[in-house]
Formats: sequence, C-alpha cells, structure tokens
Amino acid sequence: MKACTLLLVILIQFIPISAQDSLKTLSIEQAILGTQNELKVENIDGLSWMGDGQYYCWIDSTDGDAALVWQRPDAQKPAGHFLFGDFKMAAKKAGVSVKRFPGMTWQDTHAFRFWKGSTLCVCNVQDTTVTVVNEIPEGAGDRHVDEITMRVAYTLDNNLWIAMDREHRIQVTFDGTDGITNGSGYVHRSEFGINEGIFWSPDGKAVAFYRKDERHVTTYPLVDIDTTPATLRNTRYPMAGQASERVSVGVYDITTGSLTFLETGQPFDHYLTSVCWTPRGDEILIAHLNRNQDYLRMLRYDAFTGKPMATLFEERDDQWVEPSTGPLFINGSETRFLWLSKRDGFNNIYQYDLSGKLIRQITQHKFDIIKLDGFDTDAKKIFYHAASADGLHRHGYYISIRGGKAQRITSAPGQHRVQFRSDGEYVVDRYNNLQSPNKIVINDAKGNEKRVLLDAPNNLLEFDLGEVKLLEIMADNGTPLMARMILPPNLDESKKYPAIIYVYGGPHGAMVQDSWISSWRLWFQFMAQRGYIVFTLDNRGTNNRGADFEQIIHRQLGTVEVADQMAGVEYLRSLDYVDDQRLGVHGWSYGGFLTLSMLTREPGVFNAGVAGGPVTDWKYYEIMYGERYMDTPQDNPAGYKTASPLTYIKNLDAKCLIIHGCVDPVVAWQNSLMYLRKAIDNQKHLDYFVYPGDEHNMRGQDRVHLYTMISEYFFEHL
Repeated sequence: MKACTLLLVILIQFIPISAQDSLKTLSIEQAILGTQNELKVENIDGLSWMGDGQYYCWIDSTDGDAALVWQRPDAQKPAGHFLFGDFKMAAKKAGVSVKRFPGMTWQDTHAFRFWKGSTLCVCNVQDTTVTVVNEIPEGAGDRHVDEITMRVAYTLDNNLWIAMDREHRIQVTFDGTDGITNGSGYVHRSEFGINEGIFWSPDGKAVAFYRKDERHVTTYPLVDIDTTPATLRNTRYPMAGQASERVSVGVYDITTGSLTFLETGQPFDHYLTSVCWTPRGDEILIAHLNRNQDYLRMLRYDAFTGKPMATLFEERDDQWVEPSTGPLFINGSETRFLWLSKRDGFNNIYQYDLSGKLIRQITQHKFDIIKLDGFDTDAKKIFYHAASADGLHRHGYYISIRGGKAQRITSAPGQHRVQFRSDGEYVVDRYNNLQSPNKIVINDAKGNEKRVLLDAPNNLLEFDLGEVKLLEIMADNGTPLMARMILPPNLDESKKYPAIIYVYGGPHGAMVQDSWISSWRLWFQFMAQRGYIVFTLDNRGTNNRGADFEQIIHRQLGTVEVADQMAGVEYLRSLDYVDDQRLGVHGWSYGGFLTLSMLTREPGVFNAGVAGGPVTDWKYYEIMYGERYMDTPQDNPAGYKTASPLTYIKNLDAKCLIIHGCVDPVVAWQNSLMYLRKAIDNQKHLDYFVYPGDEHNMRGQDRVHLYTMISEYFFEHL
C-alpha cells in the first residue's frame, strides 16, 4: 500500500448529533449556482488603497446612503467619505448617468477614473466633480488608457485606433480583416502570460501593439444552429505540427504619425512574449521563444527604427521554457529590471541591467513565486506572491532588492491575495481557507495583524456537509502528492461507500489547496450528501511545485499522471469504508483526457466515468500548448500514439459518458467525435451528449443541467 500522511482534517461545520436532523441538503441549483446568489460569500466592495496615499477606502453605507469611505490603517475612525448621492449629481452635471459606484482605478489620493459604457470619466472626491475625459465608439474592444494623457488605444474591426480626446480619433492600422488582427490580446492563444496586445510608452507619446496574421492557419468549422438554415462560423485553429500564426510588433509614434514594425526576424512562427517599454520610452524589450519552446532570447529594440540592438540574455531547457511574467523595471531606474525564471528549478527573481549583465539572483526559494507585485516608494523592497512548497497555500512576501532573507507578511494558512500600500508599511490581506470563506485584514510590514475588516460568516451553516481531509500520498518514486477527500456526512466506517475521483491533472491545473470550497465545486458536497466519497489528487505535471514536478510529463502526456492517480486509487482501496467495486472518475478538458486515459489504461478498476470536453489525440489540439508538452507529431509520433486515449479504446470496460459543446473553440469537437467513431469501430458502447450552442464550458442553467446529468449517471452506475 502507498504511504499516506493525513495533513489536515477540517470539519466544515461541527454540529451536535441532536441537531443533525435540522440540517439541510444542497439542491443541485444551490450546488452549482448558489454562491452567485443566496449562498454568496460576504465581501467588501471597492476595497483598495487610494493611489499612492496613506488611506484605504471601501464602499459602505452612511446615513442611509451608499458612500465611498476612507481611513488610515492606524486610525480608529474614517477620515472622510463621499456620498453616492453627491457622486450621482456630479456625474449628471457631466452628462453621465450612474446607478452605483463603478469600478475604480485610482490615479492619485483624490481622483479615480472609471468607465461608463464607452465613456471614460475622472471623479475627484475632494472637489466633488466628475469630468468626461475621453470616449470611444460603441463596440470597441481591447481598450487601454494612458495614465498621463488619458488617451485611449482600442481595437475596432481588427484595426488599432487611438482616441486622442472625445473629438479626435486616429486610425493606426488599415489591414484588419479575417485572419489579420491588430492590438488584440488574443495572441499565441494567450499562452506565455499574454493577456493584452496594446502597450503605451511611459510618456504616452507612442503605443506598441501586436499584429497577428493567421491567414495561412487552417480554418476550423463551427456550426451556428441559431440561424435558418444553420450557418458556418469558421475559426482559425492551428493544430499541432501544422502552420502557425505569424506575430509581429508595431510601434506608432503619435508625434510624427509614423508606424514602424520591429525587425523580429525569422522563423515567422516563433513566439514574441513579455513586451515591455524601457523607462526612457525609446526602447522595447521582447522575449523571443522558439517554436520548440526550449530556447528563449531577451532582445532589446530601438522602438522607432525597429532595429534590434542587443541580446540581453538567453535561457535553454531540455523540456520547455515558459515565460509568464514580463520584465519589471525597478522604480526610479532607467536600466535595471527584474525577471522571473525557473532556471534553478523554482520560479525565482533575477535582476538584470540593459547591457544584459546579471546583477544578482535576488531570491533562492525552493518554492515557486507566482506573481511580482512591484516595489515600495523608495524601491528598496520587492513585493510578490508565492506558493508554499507543497502547493497548498499562497502567501505574500517582500524582500530587499539587495537580496537577503525574505519576509512573509501573511500568516494564516490558505489562499492570500495581498494589496500593498505604496510605502510597504501596510497591506490589505484577503484570504480564505477550509475554515474561513473570506477574511480581510490589515497587516503591518512584519505580518502582524492590525485590524480585521471582515470575517465573513460561514454561509453553509444550515447545510449538512461532509468532512474534508487534506492528504499526502506518495507516488511510486517517493514524490509526495497532495490530495483532498470529502466524506459523506455522518460517515459510518462499518459501511461501504462508492467513491468518485474528480480529476484535472494538467499543467497549471493544481486543484488541491487549503481553500474554501465554493462556486460549482459545492457539487462535491452535493455528492457527499448523497453517500459518495469525492477524491481529488494533484499528480505530477500540475503547477506550483517546481520544474521537476511539472516537467516530468514532457513528451508523454497521460503516463505519469495516470500512475499518480492510481496511487490515489490504491489509497482509497486501503480504506475499509470505501467500496472498491464502485469507483468512478470525472473530469473536464485535460481532466476529460485523463478520465478516458484512466478508464482504458487501467481497465477493470472503474465502474463508470464522465469525460467532458476531452482531448482524445494531442494532434487535434493547438500548437502553443500541445507542442510545449509533446513536441510535434512529426518529432514525437510514438509519444502521441502512447498519449492518445484512442489507442486504448479496446480496453473500455466501464460505463462511459462523453459530453462536448458543439462550438467548442478550445478542444475541438473533432476530439470526442473521433473517440465515438473509434468506439463504434471497436464495437464499444458508450453514452454521448452534446450541448448545442455551448463552447468549452457550460454556464448558467446549462451548467445546472450538465451536473444534474452527471450526478444521475453516477447514481445509476455506481
């Protein structure tokens, strides 16, 4: 039997035995949509620091009227407030109608900007004014505001535009068409941390942008059935081993009206990531990643001639290099910046200058940094978030730029999201864990809790919930794997219970955390209330456990993951109260791939499985993700065959339900259709359900329908 250590046992709710009969059972609607509605966790609206000032603010009620309130962390009472009625009146004078306080981006200690539809406004809470500063057309997308000039760069009909003010607009590009987009953040299918395609220069006088040319990428047919007759809606889908998109970076100089494209060279199907202006506003850094994704170069460009000036550094890896955070220049420095890299096995911080000199490795953690947050006012400290070594927790840290010992400024276990005040003396810390749905506190720089702003009540007290256990289970090579088990309420260990393994198991897909179980994941408790054990394990290949843990899956997706999941199955079988003759497995996307893999690579173990949106052959998946982990089908034909669930369909001996959205743009419908075709060819019978008009995930009432069907499938077959 595999060794197993019980890390943590949490009773979500302790109820005396005499009170059990009064507790409720979750309905499927409550389990899937409840935390958006009647089971929503209490929160504080609008909580943030006011620019670079000393105050934090939030939206509250004052004298019966909603108000924006602000206070110093070390004060006992608020320092001031701004009534919604005053805001509404000021907005009306500016010609803007508001029904509530909007989302706010603080510009300084007195003013925030906000969008009202396509209108950009600035509100000054000190003089109680609202000013309309810019406007873009209805239907514009990818809008990016320059902090200095309030100019707005945006996309319309696949072209890049700039709204100089409310009256003056500049069309930057004219070639946007089917297959060519300018300024969109959907470049390289949003891998490598790319989430925007427009980049303002520091002085607001120029804008850089992505141009994507997909004209030679194969179009993939999606069918829109809402028309009569049905119509074809093509999408560009670059499948592994086939032609990829071509991306370039343009720079528009507002002063001269000139448009220049950086000379990023060939091959055209490389990846351009981590686009970053230097503080002087005349140069741009871009990380070039080859298509094999095992070699990265950081290049420095003259922004206005487009000429490459120098290669600052290189990174190589036998498996893959995956930049997810761009360079971050140190406050007050025109030449020094930070870079996150896993070159030593964990995601750590490195400091470079513009000559390419490595000044120092600032952190040497044996755990992964997740996010760089910035610096204090004096640029002496770096703020960041990091995972715990076991991946169960997220904490906030700071460290001196000169290096040394890092200071953790969050103490409670769980998932922390920290907002740092500009001077670094205080932080707003939001966190949750298995015991607490949402707690918000003010901490000082040493991590001492100074004030509790919110300790949200347990919104599930009236429900009869199962015990949640966090476990450590050993893989076959001795690697500890984190797992979570949810037991039926009032478990009787003298009885036998069926068990369902909920699996994802793919890159960037760790699911086992010390966190409050909410959203649709209340379905786990829904099933536990109906007598099922629900088990989840994070196999090797998932994230936030270092490079070795993640990269072992390279060129062999499904092999290590299934082996690790079977270690979890072996643990379940060791429990006297688990009925190993009634085991099920369910997962979506990569989890759908692993569901089919577990059913057929380990036949005879499971009675039933439900695979949603599954990849059934990685040659049907997109280039950027698929080739990182599998290389191309041409370079790794044996690996693709071994990884494909199609290879093992002859072993299918369990009840199997496959579900797919028929206009899925992420995992092409072809995947599950090919599995269905292969099942027919092998005289294997399975169940199949399609959601017309749905994409990769079902939402709203469609999701209620989905999990009603999944639940009933397990009720019938386990």
